[in-house]
Amino acid sequence: MFGLSWVSTTLRRSGGWVKQRWQACMGTSKTETVSCASEEPPSPLRKPPANGLQVKMALTSSTCCNNAPCTQLAVADDFAQERHQWCNSIRNSGQLLSWQLNVFDFTRTTKGHPLITMTVALLEHYKLLDGWDKVNRKTVEQFLLQVESEYGPMAYHNNSHATDVTQTAAMIMESFSQHVRPVSKMDSFCIILASAVHDLGHLGVNNEFLINSRHPRATTFNDKSVNENFHISRAFAIARTVHGCDIFELFTFDEQKKARKLMIDMVLATDMAIHFDLITRFTFQSEQTPDLASWEEPTLLYQVLVHLADIANPSRPFPLARAWAERVIQEFCDQGDKEAAGSLPLSPFCIRATMSMPKAQQGFIEVFVKPTLNVFERAAPSFVHMALEYLEKTVAFWKELEAQGVTI
Repeated sequence: MFGLSWVSTTLRRSGGWVKQRWQACMGTSKTETVSCASEEPPSPLRKPPANGLQVKMALTSSTCCNNAPCTQLAVADDFAQERHQWCNSIRNSGQLLSWQLNVFDFTRTTKGHPLITMTVALLEHYKLLDGWDKVNRKTVEQFLLQVESEYGPMAYHNNSHATDVTQTAAMIMESFSQHVRPVSKMDSFCIILASAVHDLGHLGVNNEFLINSRHPRATTFNDKSVNENFHISRAFAIARTVHGCDIFELFTFDEQKKARKLMIDMVLATDMAIHFDLITRFTFQSEQTPDLASWEEPTLLYQVLVHLADIANPSRPFPLARAWAERVIQEFCDQGDKEAAGSLPLSPFCIRATMSMPKAQQGFIEVFVKPTLNVFERAAPSFVHMALEYLEKTVAFWKELEAQGVTI
């Protein structure tokens, strides 16, 4: 998702007014063409890998991009007993559906296993494991173990980010259920799982980089939503080819088709290149049918829900929002360095020498986060109001840091 197609792709395709608005936020009127500094930034931005797991497979184009009948051995579950305690702890502490959740602390507490722990805790909360005859607990846990093992140690797109997005999606879903209508068990399961896998196997570079570098994934997916297509394709490949991971085995044929389509649609909606089209379609449909509870087909609504969950971390309490900003800027600058080293076109907001984190965050909030929250207010009012309150404070902090001359 967040791989800054929201600059080099989204702004190019979305129309002049958006580009002008973004450039006004960033204080620039044209693409910079400067060389990247070769030095690494000071150590505070160079975070250790959030993922304590050892990646079990090489995340390359050969990693089951198709559904070839290759059976893999499952990842060993070394923390089953501890995970039970971790799930109980996050529930009992009131953090399961809390906007103050510190996912970085949670990653350390769970010894590098935040994603499976959070996802299992949420599935238990919504009674989607024990007692629901559509899934087998052990199979779901094995699937999630494999998924988490394939999130690499990227600065931003790692298992901690996936955990953050999954918990955010659950909070938005909770608000929707309270104010509009209950979400079915099947749909809840799909929303939570799609959020968990939405950046599976991310390489820490955006779609434009994969296309420009002629990466095999770009070839496989014909330059269309390359990252997002890989994430969801790999998720289903795990379910179908890794021993003991078929989370859909108890679904009927029609249920499998419906779940697969819904999950694909939600993950593909995290491509920032389609952000404005997605928001335009949702706005139009909500104006035509203001009573969201009457929507017979909720896919568009769920697409915006997961998309919002993916871009919402700037509205966390500022210490968390800043920690996420540092990580995403680090990843962007790393990409810019790779582009410079490989003589590829330089993505405008991935240039280390001209990077301004306060400006970048204010621009992203103004152009993407805040409008998306406002559009989704009708669907999840309590969540949106809370997030907007934090966002107002966060913008003030970023303005203060900009005035102090902070760049990265």
